[in-house]
Amino acid sequence: ADAYLHHHVVFSDHKFYEREKNWWSPMKPKGANRGVSFGAGTESRGTRQAFPSPYRFTTVKGEDSLIANVHIINTRSMEARDAHKCLECPCSSEDRMLGGNDDNVTALFSAVVPRKGLENHCNSFLLAEDNTSCSPSAYFGGLYCCEDGEYCMDAFKDVPDKPEKSTYHLRYTIEYEPVSRDTKPLYLAACCDATGDVDLPGNIEYDIPQCAPGGEDEDCVHVLETTQTLHGASSDVFGTGGSRSEEDKYVEVVYMVGHLHRGGISVALYLNDTELLCESLPTYGSGEPGEIGNEPGYINSMSSCTFDPPLVLRTTEKIRVVGKYNSSEPHQGVMSLFYIAVSDMPQEPEDVRSRTHGGSVLVAMAVGLALLAAILHWRRYDKRRQYDAVDTSINIE
Repeated sequence: ADAYLHHHVVFSDHKFYEREKNWWSPMKPKGANRGVSFGAGTESRGTRQAFPSPYRFTTVKGEDSLIANVHIINTRSMEARDAHKCLECPCSSEDRMLGGNDDNVTALFSAVVPRKGLENHCNSFLLAEDNTSCSPSAYFGGLYCCEDGEYCMDAFKDVPDKPEKSTYHLRYTIEYEPVSRDTKPLYLAACCDATGDVDLPGNIEYDIPQCAPGGEDEDCVHVLETTQTLHGASSDVFGTGGSRSEEDKYVEVVYMVGHLHRGGISVALYLNDTELLCESLPTYGSGEPGEIGNEPGYINSMSSCTFDPPLVLRTTEKIRVVGKYNSSEPHQGVMSLFYIAVSDMPQEPEDVRSRTHGGSVLVAMAVGLALLAAILHWRRYDKRRQYDAVDTSINIE
């Protein structure tokens, strides 16, 4: 393929959402008032986002335009191996200084350090394995080495007879309908990023170290897991502040979809560690090289989970996030994210309790009551069978 769509993030800068500027959601650009789309790229081309009625992302009067942050990586004239490396944004000479004779010893240029920052955003699991994405001193590839106009690989910086500049257009189909009294507005929850925890929203990206050569298949799966809350931590990787709500309240969850990069196996969410909420699986292309939308070795869609009726959760609910990648070869700048569409709801305890996971208890109670009624009915019937029949022609006074 000639180009790789790393991500597209659609957001609104309308003044109505000014108060949301400091609310966090995955991949929301710094300074954006409201995140609108799910910030995905090539991996979501075949993923249709549909929400059960009456839940909808809504606009306000005068909101006639949206802003898109589109990240496209030029892979023209590259062999598949080079293209696969390039789309993971390795740091080039434009991003780093080489130290000594070892090309692996790098120091990021001062221009890159402010992008990455010195503050830690990785959870304890990544820090324990010395994940190279967590520290500016060890960082050698990812979002912060993929700036506009930079070459992703030095080998292609001075290529003679460079092709002319190409122009790409992003087509995004959105279906609209009039807002009614029944419409329930949706917004994105702050959760989830497998690189974070209950205190950290996350680093967004991380690196996959290669498994030991000759290992079994099960040994070549990198598993990253963490625990977060639905409303997210109090600060985020881009420094834009807290989440939508820090209070403990109920919300309705109607849609979940994961985001993985090439090499991804699955990303899943669990409630209370064990109850699976959603597992989002990638579909890899199986076509011929260059077959648009079905390129071999690339993810072209992610499975999603729709809840109708909605799933009711507390904003402080602990959610376990598990991301899995094939580690038979190393990867850098990968992601294990979840985008969750939620809606506020009336905080009526009795009504809420009847619609949360306790709903299964109510079903069991209903079954129990029905069974009790049947037993009582049978006992009355059995007792009556022991009576002598009465001639209905006889008048009893």
